[in-house]
Amino acid sequence: MKKYIYSILLGTALLTGSCSDFTEVQPKGKNLLSTTDQLEMLLNAEISISTSDWNVCCGDMIRAFENIPTLINRPNKTRSAILISWDETNQDKMAELTSSDSDYSECYGIIGQISNAILSHIDAAEGDEATKKKLKCEALVLRAYFHYILVNKFAKAYNPATAAQDPGIPYVTEEWDISQPTEQITVQKVYENILADLNEAIELDALPVISVNRMRISKPCAHAAKALALLSMQEFDLAAEEARKALALNKTVNNYNEMITTLTGNITGGEYPVIYRPILKCEEDLFYVYHIEFFSGLSPEAWNAFEEGHASRDKMSTDYLMYDKTPGIGLGKSYLGLPDYIFTYDISSGWNSCGMKTTHMYLIIAEAEIHNGHYKEAMKALDAIRINRIDPAVYAPLEGTVTTEADAIFHLKQTSHGENIYSYYNFINRKRWNQVEGYKETLTRDIAGQIFTLTPDSPMWIFPFPQNAINSNPNLSQNYKN
Repeated sequence: MKKYIYSILLGTALLTGSCSDFTEVQPKGKNLLSTTDQLEMLLNAEISISTSDWNVCCGDMIRAFENIPTLINRPNKTRSAILISWDETNQDKMAELTSSDSDYSECYGIIGQISNAILSHIDAAEGDEATKKKLKCEALVLRAYFHYILVNKFAKAYNPATAAQDPGIPYVTEEWDISQPTEQITVQKVYENILADLNEAIELDALPVISVNRMRISKPCAHAAKALALLSMQEFDLAAEEARKALALNKTVNNYNEMITTLTGNITGGEYPVIYRPILKCEEDLFYVYHIEFFSGLSPEAWNAFEEGHASRDKMSTDYLMYDKTPGIGLGKSYLGLPDYIFTYDISSGWNSCGMKTTHMYLIIAEAEIHNGHYKEAMKALDAIRINRIDPAVYAPLEGTVTTEADAIFHLKQTSHGENIYSYYNFINRKRWNQVEGYKETLTRDIAGQIFTLTPDSPMWIFPFPQNAINSNPNLSQNYKN
């Protein structure tokens, strides 16, 4: 991980002339950036994170280019075979086969190359104080948010009863001496650091309500990130309070039924309305992380979990529409050997796979209201999403129709599924729900007649640290074993 910390992106250096003009190299590999303009250039990096592991593990998708029944039945298990079949008996082998992990390197790269590089030099940089405060706030929120991503993939879900003992991840700050290995801290301490960074950013109050673009941090983002962290900590009322603060600044939910283009089928030439989600132009995106939803095999379990009439299913660009809904023809059969899998095929839209959206805030409010027994208010929050996702021909409001906790949880999960399927949030939500009574659920996956299950307490919910991190840091131990 050392190679990522305090290194300057080559593209940034090229934009500003020679390296000698841009930075003064100091001991321990640090780079001294001398002005706020130079530091701000670090924030213009295009962020892209893979969601493949998350989508496969939570049962929604399979991303592969080979026959899956053959893959999972070979005696020599690959990492993909272990993950797809939820084979926890081979998780040690999965760890051995994880030589590197793009999420691990990308997130810590952002933390080191962007957040900590800014925070280590912002006080001494030339520039006005207002700009310094703004850049500091952005760096703090980015650092908190990408540690939030890391702890959700590589550690146990936050359990208030055990978080103080559960091993987590390293929390890397600008004060870290890169000559020393990072320390693995507890899950509770990770979240304490996340909240500390976010609270500092919120108290500085220097972020704009609307950022220069949706890949930059705004004031609503700080509250949204705090709401997500508090939700994971099961601080439901506090999470809802922060979610409402974010929505007070931006409450827009884009209407997918109106964001439409036309797909023409390849077999009969049929024309089908499909969602066009313009990159960086959706007002509901508080913080956008680049992702094109293409060539993911949607499992039949995920397909059936959608609410009827949901645009993210029925108006998603897929091979099902590309082949004019012709039975027996599709990429699921030809690539995966699974004819009941439907492939996403949207090469135009920008699906916000790893960012923050206003809709996440409505879901947080709904969940908090359910815990308080306020089902009418919870369904009102869900309706704010549903009215912009469900076909008007079949849409009916939920507000005032739900009277039991079980029904309220069902609608929360159904709405959350449709909203988050093309992101990593279905994984995060299902993982944390495994800690909450009434929400726990065993997942099932049918692959050519073989039934696989993922229980709430399975270690498969915790991904192994990659071998390149384990081998270079003696302080890291695999969390799935603890």
